[in-house]
Amino acid sequence: MTDTALPRPLERRPKALLLDFGGVIILTAKRPEGRAEFARLLQQRLAAAGIEVPAAQLEEALGAGSTALKHWKHAASRRRSPRELTVAEILEFYFAELPETARAVLSGDGADLLDTMATALTEHNLRPGAAELIAYAQQQGIALGVVSNAHSGRSHRRILSQLGLDEAFGVQIYSDEAGIRKPHPDMLRRAATALGAELTDCWYVGDTLDRDLVAGRRAGVGAVVLTRSQHTDEPPFPVPDIPEAVVEDPAELLELLRSAAENDDAARPSPAANGTPLSAPSTSPAWPSSTLPQVQNQVILLDHGGVVSHSAKPQAPFATAADALEAVLRQAGAPVQPGRGLEIVRAAHERYKLHKGSQDEEASYREITARQYWGEFTDGLVSEQQHQALLAEAEQLQMALYQSKSVKTEREGIRELLEFCSETGRRVIVVSNTICGPGVRSIIRGYRLGEHIAGWVCSNEFGLKKPHPAIFQYALQMAGAAPEHAVMVGDKPFNDAFGAQGVGISRRIITRGGSGDDGEIARGLNTGWITDVVDHPGQIPALLR
Repeated sequence: MTDTALPRPLERRPKALLLDFGGVIILTAKRPEGRAEFARLLQQRLAAAGIEVPAAQLEEALGAGSTALKHWKHAASRRRSPRELTVAEILEFYFAELPETARAVLSGDGADLLDTMATALTEHNLRPGAAELIAYAQQQGIALGVVSNAHSGRSHRRILSQLGLDEAFGVQIYSDEAGIRKPHPDMLRRAATALGAELTDCWYVGDTLDRDLVAGRRAGVGAVVLTRSQHTDEPPFPVPDIPEAVVEDPAELLELLRSAAENDDAARPSPAANGTPLSAPSTSPAWPSSTLPQVQNQVILLDHGGVVSHSAKPQAPFATAADALEAVLRQAGAPVQPGRGLEIVRAAHERYKLHKGSQDEEASYREITARQYWGEFTDGLVSEQQHQALLAEAEQLQMALYQSKSVKTEREGIRELLEFCSETGRRVIVVSNTICGPGVRSIIRGYRLGEHIAGWVCSNEFGLKKPHPAIFQYALQMAGAAPEHAVMVGDKPFNDAFGAQGVGISRRIITRGGSGDDGEIARGLNTGWITDVVDHPGQIPALLR
């Protein structure tokens, strides 16, 4: 912008600056070698599960999926209230032509794959002037938020953290976590509410007309500014509106912001004259051939808690989640008194337990989502601003909650069982009821046992939990195995053994020392749910030889 006269909406300092990620904070560029490298990674991932797919086929699938998704994104931006794709839907765009078993394996690790894919295929570089813009906004007491369409908000958070910028933002709203995508106006509404700002007092900065400008107008932000990128001047369809300003980069946006602050200061005292930032932190195909020996019980479905890990109550239950909650609210500029975070978490968890106990049989099979936990179960315990901040960080808070509920340690004998499975060609699929699939994977990989796992089915990601037959059937589909060639290893007679029996899994082993007590195990044996009982997983190889 060369004209020194500011449009009226830009004449005064905003209370909050809402920034898009790509095209504003970050400039992206395709990595020429990235697609081939990621295809080889996928090939290795599938090979570990006994599935052979040529790297060239995977590379072609990545290219086709990228093209198809580009068209889908353009079409979605014509809708008034577009929703975001789920992980499974995104992966279907890429891998629709792969064998069913391959698709299932990749979907089971989908969130991790999308996180890795984001930086494997694309370079992410900080735009010139972005760091200075962020620093100036903090100095001026202008709250900062990120509002971005993303297929992996996790990767965006990781990139900002690596750049040392994550703590500058009071809230980060990503479409994959929110379930909606721009130009849905609620993306911006949620961010403004979480920062305690009126939308009319916000500037929204994006780089596209069809998504960012339209979202800003629908939400009613005070001003929309576009930082020019490769997407700005060629929208997929005409947009009958113009932004308040188009700048070349964040450095030029900083000039606009400084001019607005100077105008504001000339008219009235600055509310942030002391320089304190508001948001500063204080049909199944046959199983493919394999070089491994083929055995009748070739698939092991493995529970996590009570089998892979032993769980114990921490000395200070929920402390980690409480600290995380207080940090989220503090960073959003809506802090609570020290100790109040623990009260909120405990109250929310009591509501969660009541919710579980009050469900009918059909509803009891549905797993809780992170957004439901931190939205529904904190309702009335926090202000609307705090509520939106918690919703924006629900996935991260769910990990903290998972970590704070219990202390996990590697169970005796599990290493021997998994090594035996790898040596004899038995594929292992983790099938876990959990509120946090990423937590389950991180624990097992932390034991350095992840190399033995061919696939993951976590109830919070699948949507249903054991003993619902669908979760077992999906695990069998993932392995490409018939139920009579599978073994279920768990610690809960009803969830694990009864559920597995219901889909025809021939062998159902229960480990003592987990959640099932001796009475439950005895009843499970008497009813025929359980075929074998062991004291620890290390005794299972002898049963399978």
